[in-house]
Amino acid sequence: MSSADAIDGAGVLSEMTAALEAGPEIYRPSKFWTELNRVHREQLDRLGFDNFKRTVNTKYFNWRILGIIRHQLGVVGAWLRRPDLEVFRARFPQPSFGPGGTIASFNAPSAWIYKTFVAMYADSLARHDPLGLVGRLEEPSIGNPFTVVHRGRSMSQDLCNSIHELYSIFGSDGGPIATGAPLEVAELGAGYGRLAYAIASASPGVRYTIIDVPPALYLSQRYLTTVLPQLAAFRFRPWDDFAAIRGEFSAARLRFLLPHQAELLPHKFVDYFINISQLHEMSRRQVERYFDLMDRICRGRVYTKQWLVSRTPVNDVVFRDRDYPVPAGWRTLYHRRHPVQGMFFEALYQVE
Repeated sequence: MSSADAIDGAGVLSEMTAALEAGPEIYRPSKFWTELNRVHREQLDRLGFDNFKRTVNTKYFNWRILGIIRHQLGVVGAWLRRPDLEVFRARFPQPSFGPGGTIASFNAPSAWIYKTFVAMYADSLARHDPLGLVGRLEEPSIGNPFTVVHRGRSMSQDLCNSIHELYSIFGSDGGPIATGAPLEVAELGAGYGRLAYAIASASPGVRYTIIDVPPALYLSQRYLTTVLPQLAAFRFRPWDDFAAIRGEFSAARLRFLLPHQAELLPHKFVDYFINISQLHEMSRRQVERYFDLMDRICRGRVYTKQWLVSRTPVNDVVFRDRDYPVPAGWRTLYHRRHPVQGMFFEALYQVE
């Protein structure tokens, strides 16, 4: 990353942070996220955007070996139903990186486990992949990812999780993604934008709005506008009147908002609203506010994926899968233990 890029990035991040602090207190990070964001900013300052998939991303949804063994062995079971020894030929070109252990790395035994797991995950997904996403998409090299080369393609745990989530959200046949129909999607807490990359790449009809706080909002904006430069983007900026930005916002396929700006979106604007592994890290008051937001701006379906039981002592909260304040008017399409991350549940609701 050049010094000019670093200065520009710092300016964007500072502008986002100032705007967040000037907004309503309800949308400021919980105690848990205040500390995690501090660590993430230090990592970005010290090791840069160029390495974020081996620093910041290790606290998003990219599991290391212990997490794979404890929570994701369902992938191995799925592969064993139709085993293919090609997974053992997968390569992990760069499992370790950086002197002094400053960037997340794998030793030889853990690298073997990791690459074999990712290859098994990819093969399991490819068995029912009507959109052909496993063969169409590859993990972008931006951010120095843990890339596994399998069947001649660059795959990753993040990409596999995103493809799996896409089918969970839109249906086993791809639903509206398969038709390419116009579709408004919003995601609360998108990390660096891994799921947005998969969904926006899969269909030309998708317009994707990310609602987040910095530094994650900065990361997703910079990442997605870099890996998907052909898509018109409404980049973050302060605004308080949707009418004033409606034309530019509606024309963009990627949009980046702070939470209080999402409050200003039109009633029933979104077809699908997504949140993955974030609600449980908020205060109860914040979770209630976000469900109110979903209910107001979503006209279609809400997908959520969270821990079955989550304890966050610093926030003084415990959330179980049935504790979330789902509005009485929503219809549950499914509520189930997640088939890959076994300590999670996923649920899909029709907003009535």
